[in-house]
Amino acid sequence: MTTQLSKDITDFLELDTTKNFLVAANQFVTIIEAENINKDDFIKQVHLSLIDLYSTGHKLQDIELVYSSADSDFDRENLFDNRNRNLISELGGQAFYFESFDPTYEKEDSPSQGWLVDDFSDIYRDIKIELEKLKIGTDEATEDALWQLKFSFRHH
Repeated sequence: MTTQLSKDITDFLELDTTKNFLVAANQFVTIIEAENINKDDFIKQVHLSLIDLYSTGHKLQDIELVYSSADSDFDRENLFDNRNRNLISELGGQAFYFESFDPTYEKEDSPSQGWLVDDFSDIYRDIKIELEKLKIGTDEATEDALWQLKFSFRHH
């Protein structure tokens, strides 16, 4: 059964900002799932991929929810096929970094520690699920996936 998407969803998918983001998102997933890549190439490629992902995610427009809502129910666990090769974990101690959520906040007296392995896993999972949801091909799934991708971009 082939479902035809509504004109407003199709128009949103045809925006350069949407197409560019989806290309960047797919590229990030491809790098995370790469089987035959050495550590140095992985680090270079994932760095460039994150720059593209950030840049295109920043430009990705918000989509208004018409076909989906908080009541939309997608089995995220079933949509997620984890093929993460965990190449970032090869950084060992270099995978740790310090972050400060709000350096101007008076009560925040020291930075906290972040871990790239966890960050990459979270970003990968969020993107992969929504890219799989896009394959469902309904207005509800497509709109929800696009909304979630923008939300996740802001979150990460």
